[in-house]
Amino acid sequence: MQGDLRRLLVLGVGNVLLRDEGIGVHTVRELRQRGYPPEVEIVDGGTAGLDLLHFIEDASHLIVIDAVNGGAAPGTLFRFTPEELDGCVPVSGYSLHGVGLLEVLHLARAMGVLPPTIIFGIQPADLSWGTELSAPVAARLPRLLELIHEEIDSWLTTAKLRLEAMEG
Repeated sequence: MQGDLRRLLVLGVGNVLLRDEGIGVHTVRELRQRGYPPEVEIVDGGTAGLDLLHFIEDASHLIVIDAVNGGAAPGTLFRFTPEELDGCVPVSGYSLHGVGLLEVLHLARAMGVLPPTIIFGIQPADLSWGTELSAPVAARLPRLLELIHEEIDSWLTTAKLRLEAMEG
């Protein structure tokens, strides 16, 4: 059985040493400053790989933020679900080394622990060594934060209505 019906996990992933690859981590750092209620857990997943399963399996809902190579202009924002990635099943075998987000999501689904999930991505401009986001990606960070906040707010409203219906 999946976790508490009132627990939203916001998971930012990526490598902050490779500029735009770290967008997920930069985003969750900004989100943590907004003071969400305890039902919203904001986690820096960094490059954790399979360790992310421990966070995912206890969530009732999941929002993931990551760099996405969608072949679009740098800074382009994406919003999609894991089901929309079904044609992108990883061809590499599962191992403890080099496991990416896509593999983790497929494995979580196969294990029956993947909650309803929304993925927010941004097309990177620069994946070279460095800790700062590129100008095109940094310029889109406020809009990305706004979209994620809207998703969190919608989830909180729905969770509150469900709780009130169960109590009354």
